[in-house]
Amino acid sequence: MGRLDGVRALVTGGSSGIGEATVARLCADGAKVVLTGRDRDRGEAVAGRHGASFLEADARDRDAVHRSVRNAVDVLGGLDAAVLNAGVLHDGPLTETDDAAWDAVVETNLVGPYRYAVAALPHLRAAGGGSIVITASDAGVWAEAAIGAYSVSKRGVIMLARMLAVEAAPDGIRVNAVCPGDTEPGMVTRVGARDDLPDTSGWVRPPRGRLVRADDVAAAVAFLVSADAEMVTGTDLLVDGGMRAALHASSVHRERTS
Repeated sequence: MGRLDGVRALVTGGSSGIGEATVARLCADGAKVVLTGRDRDRGEAVAGRHGASFLEADARDRDAVHRSVRNAVDVLGGLDAAVLNAGVLHDGPLTETDDAAWDAVVETNLVGPYRYAVAALPHLRAAGGGSIVITASDAGVWAEAAIGAYSVSKRGVIMLARMLAVEAAPDGIRVNAVCPGDTEPGMVTRVGARDDLPDTSGWVRPPRGRLVRADDVAAAVAFLVSADAEMVTGTDLLVDGGMRAALHASSVHRERTS
């Protein structure tokens, strides 16, 4: 038996990167999964690879959010877990971020999860409880000036998870944020377009000695969704190989291998 047998899960932004790895892990653990995304071809390919179902939806579109939640509940026969992963990156400090880029980042990374959570909560209550996991970032724990709008939005996600956790706990619903560190193969969804995967060879390694992989984050999500995390709510779980454990943690692996 799988750890998530019988769990009915919705994964937003499930068509690439951490989202696809999460779909794969939840399905492998026995969950029945619906994933959303903006690209039908890519989403249906992911669904086919992992035995999930796909619904086209843009996290910035209020009507699409509510419609995709209703349709996911119809497909799944209910809802026990919502993994709110859709996100977008914008390179640049805040002073070099125009209004359009700011709006795209905040609406996708913060307003989108808020809307999805609010839409999902009645269905989780109807199921007698459940779990919401929102993908934040280590950039929401420590400010990263090079991706200012993204960093601000992910800090908001962490507080969103905490507030929802307090409100939903009496209904048996747990809400947590997972905070990936630098994750290979990197993030391709940026404001306005999808970019090529970045070259991660020069990225600083954390004390664990390697970059985070999408599968590492998916494993953390699977734990937070499972009954093993019954008393875990209102947390922001770093999955970063120890990069944020200390001010100069990024120098540990380099010093030991030089």
